[in-house]
Amino acid sequence: MKRNIILISAMALFSMLFGAGNLIFPPTLGMLVGDQFITAFLGFVITGVGLVLLGIVSTIKAGGTIDSVAKKLGTPAAKLFGTLILLSIGPGIAIPRTAATTFEVIRGSLLPNLNPVLVSAIFFGLTLFFTFSPNGIIDSIGKFLTPALLITLAIIIIKSILTPIGKIVPTGFENSFSYGFQEGYQTMDMIAALAFTVLLIDGFKKHNISDKDEIASLTLKSGVIATFALALVYFGLARAGATVSGLNLQDYSRVDLLLYIAESLLGNAGKIFISLAMSLACLTTSIGLTSTVANFFERSSNHKIKFSVWAILSTLVSGYFSIMGVDQIVSVAAPILIGLYPVSMVLIFLNLFPSVFKKSSTYIGAVLGACIPAINSIFSAVVGHGLVDNLVVTLPASLQSFYWIIPAVVLGLLFTLLDRK
Repeated sequence: MKRNIILISAMALFSMLFGAGNLIFPPTLGMLVGDQFITAFLGFVITGVGLVLLGIVSTIKAGGTIDSVAKKLGTPAAKLFGTLILLSIGPGIAIPRTAATTFEVIRGSLLPNLNPVLVSAIFFGLTLFFTFSPNGIIDSIGKFLTPALLITLAIIIIKSILTPIGKIVPTGFENSFSYGFQEGYQTMDMIAALAFTVLLIDGFKKHNISDKDEIASLTLKSGVIATFALALVYFGLARAGATVSGLNLQDYSRVDLLLYIAESLLGNAGKIFISLAMSLACLTTSIGLTSTVANFFERSSNHKIKFSVWAILSTLVSGYFSIMGVDQIVSVAAPILIGLYPVSMVLIFLNLFPSVFKKSSTYIGAVLGACIPAINSIFSAVVGHGLVDNLVVTLPASLQSFYWIIPAVVLGLLFTLLDRK
């Protein structure tokens, strides 16, 4: 019985995490690095999979909800952190992007005259249907949608192994591990894991499991299975991309490359399969995020505004923004994510070792240090150049995206030493 619950929860978590970006990043990675795709994949899997699992473990240790991860910052700051994360990976950025990507793939592969408003209406209608499903969100996704997604992905990956499009060739790509590491960072699944953990916990509670230690154990096991499945799919997609490394397709966009690979492997049927895979991947992510957003804001309003109201509001806002298109959504998202991701990584690390990092001052100092990229971006937008740009360029290129680690460590230590309580 419990094995079935774990498996269903793991499949649901995999499906909620596996959105549009997860489908289009690995093939492009494989194409660019060619015969170094295994090295690049290892970098990708550390950030695209390893940090996801650490996020789940950290959230469980902190208390099981996204705002509990930031509780050492104080209640107002914790609520602010949760709100910013949920708005970003919810109706502000990620949910609209799922619908927009679904529209662009279907239009590019099957229906060139497709109406974006119609797609948005159908997409978010299905999102609400499964969100309000009486069987529960986790059961609905885990039993029905995830198997369909996995079968579709398996057909594409197995076909690329049996009849590869071309030979995997050297491309002369340098720093393939670092590039893969940064590409995995861009999937944003680590932040999503902070939000989705509460859905897994609620799913176990609906199966009459109440012991906290048992729930934590079941959640962790589900997370391990889900992230292992993510790694397998990433490897298959990266290898499929590597088989076109000698075909001079570097100018293809990520979506166009994915469509090319699918059509080359399966002909016209490939367009159908990839459209189905993208639609299922985006839909399950939208369901998971909509449910998480509604759950969080219902708790934040002390249950005065019900889950259903927040879910409907989320889909309405998401539907409006989805019509902007993927590129527009990504351009809006970039500066916001620059600020949120380092803070999330710091909080995950500190919550992994609660017996070591006990003082609130440690959390406050480290988070302030992790906010440097956001402050630098704001300053750059206002003045024309960032506060620390001259210092950042002195670092190796592979480390420039992670310069915030230095002030996070320094301020975390400084605040800890200054705290005499």
